[in-house]
Amino acid sequence: MTANAPAEKDSRLSLVAVSKVFRTDSQEVEALHSINLDVRDGEFVVVVGESGCGKTTLLNLVAGLDRPTAGRITSGGCPVAGPGRDRMMMFQEPALFPWLNVIENVTFGLHYLYHLSAAERRERARFYLDMVQLSPFEKARIHELSGGMKQRVALARALAPDPEVILFDEPFGSLDALTRERFYAQLQDVFARTRRTGVFVTHNVREAACLGDRVIVLTSRPGRIRTIVPIPLPRPRDFYDPEVSKLASHILGELRGRGGAAE
Repeated sequence: MTANAPAEKDSRLSLVAVSKVFRTDSQEVEALHSINLDVRDGEFVVVVGESGCGKTTLLNLVAGLDRPTAGRITSGGCPVAGPGRDRMMMFQEPALFPWLNVIENVTFGLHYLYHLSAAERRERARFYLDMVQLSPFEKARIHELSGGMKQRVALARALAPDPEVILFDEPFGSLDALTRERFYAQLQDVFARTRRTGVFVTHNVREAACLGDRVIVLTSRPGRIRTIVPIPLPRPRDFYDPEVSKLASHILGELRGRGGAAE
């Protein structure tokens, strides 16, 4: 394990010596090399690195959308062998169903919860729509929403099945700056209230410092953990807080290789 990682017995997610190689007829490309990482219950971890360093590959492995070439991944002590109800993912685009309205999109992922009646599913969907401040829009069509509202629907949909872990693949990349900043405060509030575990991928170091309990800095291909930066600032955090800016500068220095050798 990395020196900065918590003990595995306390972990919600554990990655041990995880590597990923993509093979074609003509070449092999090692995307990730020997990743060791533990993520505690209720912790919000942010992964940063340059384009092509394997951030999204790492997220896909944890989600069970792909399998590691070497190493093991566990969630709640159980091996990750594919997608599971304990892990939900938010993508760069909201991927909502345009033929459904807002509340129907949120309840869609609840249909496999057979112990819930239709009324109970809608009640749960309304609970999370209220949490992301979209209650007045439950009957709105998706095309009627702004980009930020669509991502809030996607967040409510990810929360509704009650997963242990939510995985984020640069979900704010297509949003304007003002909308992103509002979302930072809202996301911190939601995770403080739900105590879910989050793994968030971004290339934005200030975003990482604003949101993360720890920031995992990856080297360029193959992706290795260069260092882990703890973020000891109290919440809620403001994107423009000078202390956030100071830590973002430190993370950027690590990305540029000024913080020591990779592990």
